[in-house]
Amino acid sequence: MQHKRGITIFAAIVAVAAALPAAASAGKPVTFDHESFVDGPNPVSWCGVVDGAEVTTGTFTFRQDASGAFHATQRQSSVFTASATAKSIEVSAAGLDMGSGVDNGDGTVTFTEKTAGLAVTFKVPNGPILKDASGKPLLGAGVIDDVATFDIATGDLISFQETYHGPHPGRDGVDVCTPTIAYLSS
Repeated sequence: MQHKRGITIFAAIVAVAAALPAAASAGKPVTFDHESFVDGPNPVSWCGVVDGAEVTTGTFTFRQDASGAFHATQRQSSVFTASATAKSIEVSAAGLDMGSGVDNGDGTVTFTEKTAGLAVTFKVPNGPILKDASGKPLLGAGVIDDVATFDIATGDLISFQETYHGPHPGRDGVDVCTPTIAYLSS
């Protein structure tokens, strides 16, 4: 799910990169987009062990003003249901992205972005957040700062730097499979 979120955000950034030259001469907001989606149910295997189906829903709002500054909000939730037990796990993320793009004058554009929010949480739908083996909640939250430079003509990513603050199970090497498999199988 995190990869889907990243793809959505970077697709929006590339779209903004293409629109940036027009933004320099515009006097009003140049981009506003709001999308909602439902994907599934799709057959999947949780951690390669538990067979089931997943439904993913989400919303995304993106605005860019004439200065190149942008503001985006997103919420995405996937519910996996085990075929054998009918137990479900919800994996959710929500956040706010703010930043700006600068035309570098050399055919490239550089975006600086700050993302804050709930990066990921593993929970029982309408219930508690699941815990890892040490008893800590399976969630990630905090702030991510990105700087990305794109080729304006092609949309190709030229460089990318990222710093982050706050816990994240995937980045921190937390085993999310063992406790979630135990819950789904019980």
